[in-house]
Amino acid sequence: MRRLLATVALCTAPLYAAAQVEVVSAQPDSVSVTIYRDLFALVTETRTIDLPAEPVTLAFDGVVETLLPASAVISALDRGLEERNYDYDQLAPASLLRKSIGRTVVITRTLPGSGKVTQTRAVIESANDDGVMLRTTDGLEALSCSGTPEGLTFEEIPDGLQPKPRLSIRLAAGQPGKRTIKLSYIAQGFAWRSDYVAHLDAGGRSFDLTGWVTLRNVTQSTLKQAEVQVVAGRLNLLYEDEGGTSTIGATSDFESETELQEARQMRLEEWEEDREDRELDLEFLYGCYPFGKRSPAPAALQYQRQRMYGRFPDYGGGDLEEVVVTGMRASIRPPEALADYHLYRVPWPTDLNARQTKQAVFLQKTGIRSEQFYGFRVSEETLEETDEPIQPELTLGFTNSRAAGIGEPLPAGMVRAFMSEAEGDIFIGEALLDDKPVGVPIELALAGAMDLALEVSVDEDAAKESDEEFVDVELRVSNAKGRPVTVEVRQQLPEDIAIRVERANHRTGRKFGDYVWRLKVPANSVESLTYRLREAEVE
Repeated sequence: MRRLLATVALCTAPLYAAAQVEVVSAQPDSVSVTIYRDLFALVTETRTIDLPAEPVTLAFDGVVETLLPASAVISALDRGLEERNYDYDQLAPASLLRKSIGRTVVITRTLPGSGKVTQTRAVIESANDDGVMLRTTDGLEALSCSGTPEGLTFEEIPDGLQPKPRLSIRLAAGQPGKRTIKLSYIAQGFAWRSDYVAHLDAGGRSFDLTGWVTLRNVTQSTLKQAEVQVVAGRLNLLYEDEGGTSTIGATSDFESETELQEARQMRLEEWEEDREDRELDLEFLYGCYPFGKRSPAPAALQYQRQRMYGRFPDYGGGDLEEVVVTGMRASIRPPEALADYHLYRVPWPTDLNARQTKQAVFLQKTGIRSEQFYGFRVSEETLEETDEPIQPELTLGFTNSRAAGIGEPLPAGMVRAFMSEAEGDIFIGEALLDDKPVGVPIELALAGAMDLALEVSVDEDAAKESDEEFVDVELRVSNAKGRPVTVEVRQQLPEDIAIRVERANHRTGRKFGDYVWRLKVPANSVESLTYRLREAEVE
């Protein structure tokens, strides 16, 4: 008889007796995890198995419980595949109670003070969120309402309950003996993101950039000493309701990376809430014990009480949320090209514990050449609403090139910028960075400018008098700072009308398809930009 105490005391028979030959691989020899930003990972396990010559059921214990069975692939297996099954009705107090309705159990009670132990046989009548009802020779009673510590002893475990998730396959007869195989499958509940910290110099000519990768495992599975890599890039995925892998909708449903990232974050939060709800699923086992005034309870009830109050000891599972920051002993290796994506490898094996968040450095660059300016974009809406002054944005501009000091693909993430002052670093703003390949210019708008104002005025009267299609625009930049500043004005062009710029009083350039001007505005002064927008003739 085997006793299990994890909220209730259990006495179990063997899990199940197979009527056919079965070989169980208890755990992998090694594991590799490739995490995608789309809330899943490709898990590859290396296992050593010993097969008999006759047909056999090969069972893999300890696979990640969120695996997609249809994605499982087994390599180096020289046997015919007849059938595949995934079994994971978890052996837990809640499922055990609910599947034992109508069965007989033994109630063990310990009287406080005297320590006298009594045992009574009872039949489980019901088990749900409202409580557990038992029928004894004295009638019906609710579990844990006696005021004494209680435990239940189960004589057997109902069929179908597994202590660990199990993937099994039915193999045809073949060559016997040991062999090493690889089991690969997609599992949901993994995610990663990148975050950056930028330290700007006071002159705005350079900055240092550190990139952190944050790994998240929101499953109930722990992967020990795993080889971990992450993939940057946007995959085309179908929604799970259509047989795809994505749990948030088809990739094509999202117009921007920002919208996609928000959906990923919402889904992660939903998973966390679901996990917490399941962990508190047996709250009814508190029964009639008053909070804070319980007599000494079995270890299982102490465990449940601790979980309720947010203290999570290790009883074989992972913490609800453990954040581990790696030391600076090494950075993640430089990215490798992987088809149309980039792969980053953690250079050392690491544990990905259940419910854990782990961070590691993947980028460290110093002295990146840059410029700081105050940027503003003029759109059609701007020209229509000219009543209020506008604040330009403090912008950090640089090029992702080796010559400038980077020269590596930058995965999308949040950039938080700091500037060093005499009293220490100060936080000056943040911006979202999209995936950026090598060789492209990058601009990050970090903050609204203080002591700078931009006023826009539009004159359409001249066009009305001449029956021509044009608009005269004037922008006045007021600098109340005690130092000169550079202001960049970009005129965004409509998509459906061809527009050209005429009569600008400053040199006109082009940037990212827009017209652009750079204005040097002295301290405590005003500088004006005037130009005409005319509808161009399309040949």
